[in-house]
Amino acid sequence: MRKITVVGAFLLLLNTVGWAETPPVSYTVEELVAQGFARNAEMKYYEAEVAASKGERTKVGLWKNPEFTGEYGQRRVTNGESGSLADGFTRSASLSQTFEFPGKGSLRKAIANKEIEIAELGLRQFRLALAGQIRSLAYQYLAASEQAEAAGEVEERSTALVKLLGERSSAGTQQFLELRIIQGSLIELQKGVREATRQRDEAALELNRLLGLPASQPLRIKTPLSLPSLTLDRDTLVLQGLAGNLLLKTRIVELEKAVRSVSAAKLDIAPNFAVGPFFSQDRAGDNEENVGIGFSTTLPLWDWNQGNIAAAKAKREQADALLLDARRKTEAEILRRLRSYELVQKQLAKTPEGIVSELREAAALADRQYRTGVIGIQLFLETQRGYLSVQQSRNEAVLSAWSDILDIELLTGHAEGELK
Repeated sequence: MRKITVVGAFLLLLNTVGWAETPPVSYTVEELVAQGFARNAEMKYYEAEVAASKGERTKVGLWKNPEFTGEYGQRRVTNGESGSLADGFTRSASLSQTFEFPGKGSLRKAIANKEIEIAELGLRQFRLALAGQIRSLAYQYLAASEQAEAAGEVEERSTALVKLLGERSSAGTQQFLELRIIQGSLIELQKGVREATRQRDEAALELNRLLGLPASQPLRIKTPLSLPSLTLDRDTLVLQGLAGNLLLKTRIVELEKAVRSVSAAKLDIAPNFAVGPFFSQDRAGDNEENVGIGFSTTLPLWDWNQGNIAAAKAKREQADALLLDARRKTEAEILRRLRSYELVQKQLAKTPEGIVSELREAAALADRQYRTGVIGIQLFLETQRGYLSVQQSRNEAVLSAWSDILDIELLTGHAEGELK
């Protein structure tokens, strides 16, 4: 038994080590989006909402169940003249089917159909928002990774210089001051590395949450961080937004539902009626039987449903106001995002192509030149700061451009790649 336990523990250890050493799988951004669609827990809520709406539609389309009524009792008949008694029984049964006033069922079905449309639009809106959020976080992860790598590279270079200057035995006042300057800049570099690493890790944690993965799941993205190259037309975007914005479509359907709800509230005062056969039998000496058709209905004498009608009209006015507000907000937000995207494009168009890689080479060259005494400490530090600053500015501009594009896609109801 002990031998089996030891062998089992050894195999478990090997399995654990093998799992831990398995490198993380690399994904493209679109593969991450596909995983989000398949695994995201919140999406299941919206899918269940659609299923629930369809279930309600099935329910309102069914007839009401028929109602059966039965009675049974003893019957005693007394002859007033002779005083004789006759005992027997009485019994009755009836079956009735309730029919709604014409139009009530159709309006309920129409309202239920609108609920299905609203739920389906909510699901589409969530899918589009989820895809945009995953893409945005993926690009943030890539940008933070690049910034952390660049800051780490400069930090490593500065740390090596601090060590070199500290080991020189003939260090004079100038070298002593240069050592302190580099040590001071090293603290700022370490802060930059820490901040970039924090941003990268936070993006990875949020991505894992959206993808339905464990928080500690290693993440690697192989899509390069590049600038979107779309050229967008203002008027076309506004028209696409007014026609395709999913929130706007939801407001339209809500208004249509509210209009039908007003009609349903007005028609609700119309009486329903029930029809069905009945049978009764009284036996106590004599035998009496009755067979026929029963009819019942409500009389709208006191309640004319004024409260529900007023509430339905108020909700219709609310839906109308929300639709108008949604149209204005959609147009304004599209124009705002488009303007931001155009400004980013202009900024990056003025930036020389390949400037980041050139500054990286310049930073490495400055390190070598400073070590040989060709340049001073100030030029060395400015070169390192320039490299990191341009890297960060370029990544921030690219992230801003992607944020604008993803928001425009959401505002116009387009999936990635459909926007023209």
